[in-house]
Amino acid sequence: MFRHKPPSTGPGPAIILVLALFAALTSCEPEPASDNPTRETLPSGAVLVRYPTLPAVDSVGPEVIEARVDLKFGSLEGEDLNVTFGDVRGVQAASDGTIYVLDEQAAEVRVFDSSGEYLRTIVRRGEGPGEIGSANGIRLSGDTLLWIHDTGQWTIMGVDPTGEEIRRFAKPVMSYGYIWDGVFDGRGRYWRATTHGDDDPGYPPPPGLSLWSERRYYKSYELSTGAIDSVYVGEARFRSYGYSTPAGWGFLPLPFEAAELIEVNPSGGFWRANNASYRIVRTGEGGDTLVVIEAGLPVQRVTDEDRDAYVEGIVDDSPELRRQAEEVAALMPDVKPLLEGLFVDDEGRLWVERITPRGAPAFYDQYSGDGDYLGSVRLAFDAAGPIWIQHGSIYARVVDEFDVHYVIRASLP
Repeated sequence: MFRHKPPSTGPGPAIILVLALFAALTSCEPEPASDNPTRETLPSGAVLVRYPTLPAVDSVGPEVIEARVDLKFGSLEGEDLNVTFGDVRGVQAASDGTIYVLDEQAAEVRVFDSSGEYLRTIVRRGEGPGEIGSANGIRLSGDTLLWIHDTGQWTIMGVDPTGEEIRRFAKPVMSYGYIWDGVFDGRGRYWRATTHGDDDPGYPPPPGLSLWSERRYYKSYELSTGAIDSVYVGEARFRSYGYSTPAGWGFLPLPFEAAELIEVNPSGGFWRANNASYRIVRTGEGGDTLVVIEAGLPVQRVTDEDRDAYVEGIVDDSPELRRQAEEVAALMPDVKPLLEGLFVDDEGRLWVERITPRGAPAFYDQYSGDGDYLGSVRLAFDAAGPIWIQHGSIYARVVDEFDVHYVIRASLP
């Protein structure tokens, strides 16, 4: 006898197939593009590493570490002046967590333990052994030698952890910036950049756009022999826009200008990049290319709104400069820079700082010397100047709304 089959209460074959496909798709988390680089050897022998993309500067996830402050010390006022800083220009840390702080205003190097407690002052202002005129930076070599960049006596002095002077040598480059940017390499040489040019527009500047160039060098000083040498790293081209009014003369800023970034690699050679693109090159001292890192980050274009905002910003302060401001706005490039700077940490890793929106935290990508992406770091604090990476922690100075200087540490997982 024929029996009517009741309708099925389960999904049909087509529905089962769709559900299975959906489950397969949703169960596979997308792989970060940074996990899928291409690596090839160029005819020159250089290695080219391409990353399809990298985490956005506002992204979260396993590839992005947020560096949070776990130690902060300093004081606006108090009984112990040793923890009151006038102008912090350098912070260094030993392997046991001991922290060295250079206060430029007091011309002192003070020592603190890993919890921020004051221990002693090892360097003071003076003209004798182990004393400085003024200084704008310090570098710790291992745990036994602290180099101090003495801008008052035009020397670089090395002291031991007690402050006893070990050696001193004259600065090979007779200039300095706000914070010392010299580098000691792994071969016992000290490096610092210098430039030479003949067509500087001079002062006061001629009205309008001026163009000039300078030859760029890195000068080295051999610590063991005192020999001085230099490496030519190319020509830098500059633009400036001068103006003159009855009230005086000056320069108008040229926003979004491209520039070359160069950083000495302590293991040898240099890291270089043009900040308008994400293309970073490691070269030897002779200029040969060894490693190239490229990433497919979106281009940020200069818009008409950017140009208009620049003009109105100048005119708000100086209405008589509208014509000049409009000329500068027309000179702006088509794209905005992507990179802020480069530096190498104590373990030889390259840190690439990206440009972030105004008010946003600083953001860094990390690479090995061979171009392997090691992750990104976002600062959860506003560093006033450079950061120093030592023994798995970030050290920096921060300045509050009262212009009080503090030293902070943020440990990296």
